[in-house]
Amino acid sequence: MYWALGTNYDCTACGACCLGRRDYVQVFADDVARLGTARTAEFVAPPVGEIPASVGRQSEPRRFMKMTHGRCFALRTVESNRFLCAIYEDRPLLCRALEPGSAPCLEARARRGLDASPANHDS
Repeated sequence: MYWALGTNYDCTACGACCLGRRDYVQVFADDVARLGTARTAEFVAPPVGEIPASVGRQSEPRRFMKMTHGRCFALRTVESNRFLCAIYEDRPLLCRALEPGSAPCLEARARRGLDASPANHDS
């Protein structure tokens, strides 16, 4: 775990990891299966090539989350500076792997102009 003792990174107050360019978050076959056909069509961009087959794995389309205006299409702003993921329970593997306070989290915060300190501190 990357959190400093007594530190709580409030992802719903940040959303920085959901901001990026086209082809930012790759979506794999397991992610597509978890999302289902309708939500894949809504949230995942059309394939941009193919991931070649490897040992024990068939080739599959190379897919990414849809991005709009530099943010993930699944990112919802429920009120000013409050962010929620419309597919949180079924979000892609790469989103699941990103830990609050990890190096990639802090890099995303820095790209957005946020300091490395957490949004909230537990007292």
